[in-house]
Amino acid sequence: MHKEAIELRHLRYFVALAEELSFSKAAARCNVSQPPFSVAIQQLESFLGQKLIVRNSRNVELSDAGRAFHFRVRHLLAQASQSFDEMRGFDGALRRRLNVGFHASMIYRGLGSLMQAFREAHPDVQVSLHEMSTIRQRDSILHGDLDMGFAHSLVQHDSPRIGCINLFRERFLVCIPSSYRVPEGPVRIDLFRDENFIIFNRESSPFYFDTILSICSEAGFVPRIEHQVGQWLTAVSFVSTGMGIAVVPECLSRTGTNGVAFRPIVTEIASHVQCMYALGTNGPQIASMLELVPKHIRPHA
Repeated sequence: MHKEAIELRHLRYFVALAEELSFSKAAARCNVSQPPFSVAIQQLESFLGQKLIVRNSRNVELSDAGRAFHFRVRHLLAQASQSFDEMRGFDGALRRRLNVGFHASMIYRGLGSLMQAFREAHPDVQVSLHEMSTIRQRDSILHGDLDMGFAHSLVQHDSPRIGCINLFRERFLVCIPSSYRVPEGPVRIDLFRDENFIIFNRESSPFYFDTILSICSEAGFVPRIEHQVGQWLTAVSFVSTGMGIAVVPECLSRTGTNGVAFRPIVTEIASHVQCMYALGTNGPQIASMLELVPKHIRPHA
């Protein structure tokens, strides 16, 4: 039997039989006479090459394969039912949904405040947040998986399907263990030239990797990179355990992490915060969100 010949009814019939353990009761539950019901079960077994049902003169039981298949089929039918329900309401519910990407550092730049304000202004629009790197946000918008995203670095692209807003610049700080005796106020990064640096890996953010190297190069040295991470919060946590120091955007000073201290770096090089959004889809919802962004996404949120 070809795969194309298996239909959802075969799966529904099997689930009914697995739960009723009676051909007559299961057929009645499916509103079909018993002969075609039995044929459908035989077709399913033939296609799978497995005996799903153990029959004897007294009762019907599931085989080991039948029990395993029953578990999988129940989830498959539930997913199918959910998909049908969602698509029936596509012009309503699905069009009132925004998928928004963000990097973890946006938590300290007002993302929560923005989400609350948007929910209050547009209670009929469901917003789903997706944590991911800047590069993944860009690619997800291009693929239609995200409507918009908040990136913590400048993203290069030449697609007419993405709009970008540069929101603000933010100074860099050096994150050091709190046990270090470093005076308050701006410091030169070359003061730490002999330290182990914890740096953002290039795969997650080429911009930040190159920017931190530029800050060190400007001060006349090449950093000794001991550890590479994919999240700023990981870098700060590593510093708190004495694994090295890190150059981070200023918003990370508001994480409340114990065991670390922050000092401004003497440099004109800054961190950038950018909002990317899809052009041509979910226009009204995106426009409503963009209207609120400048009021809530700020350097000192």
